[in-house]
Amino acid sequence: MPLPALAAVAGLAAAAHLGRRGSAAKLSVKNKKRIVDLVKQRFVSDARNLATELGFDTLDLSGADLSNANLTSANLTEANLYGADLYGANLTDANLADADLTSAILSFANLAGANLTNANLTGADLRYAGLTGANLTGANLTGADLTGATLPRANLTGADLTGANLDDAFIPNATGINTGPARTFIGIPHGYIEVRSPFVPSRTTLRRTE
Repeated sequence: MPLPALAAVAGLAAAAHLGRRGSAAKLSVKNKKRIVDLVKQRFVSDARNLATELGFDTLDLSGADLSNANLTSANLTEANLYGADLYGANLTDANLADADLTSAILSFANLAGANLTNANLTGADLRYAGLTGANLTGANLTGADLTGATLPRANLTGADLTGANLDDAFIPNATGINTGPARTFIGIPHGYIEVRSPFVPSRTTLRRTE
């Protein structure tokens, strides 16, 4: 085969490889809508199969409107949810390990028992989200807004909360809070104090000291 032809084949192979990683090729608007619609209907496995058929290893749900969707126990491992709208979504026991949730809207979402191990939640909106018993081991929460979020029994071991807003967050029995490089806390993060509710003495929230 002539050298130009070999180069062309090699270029196509490289593009195909990158496409399967989602870094070069992008889903068409039509196919992306098909995948999002399947996820909304809780046919996540079918959505994954469709993505695979189209040459992608992961689900591309970036920017998708999944507000108030019922995604209980959904398998969204390694999904691309960059900038997705998950306002009020039910993600109870969902698997979001290694998912990209950068700048995602998760306010008022129910993430109780969800697996968010190593998830990227940089700049995510988690205001008043329910994270009871969620596994956030190794999660990147840099700059995330957790105002009013509830995190009883959440596992935050190795999670990065640098620059995160934890005002009025409720975190009883949460473990392993890392607020920045080489600074790990078990209990109350640096820069916050625990404030007891005057109405419900057993309930405490976090308030900034600065």
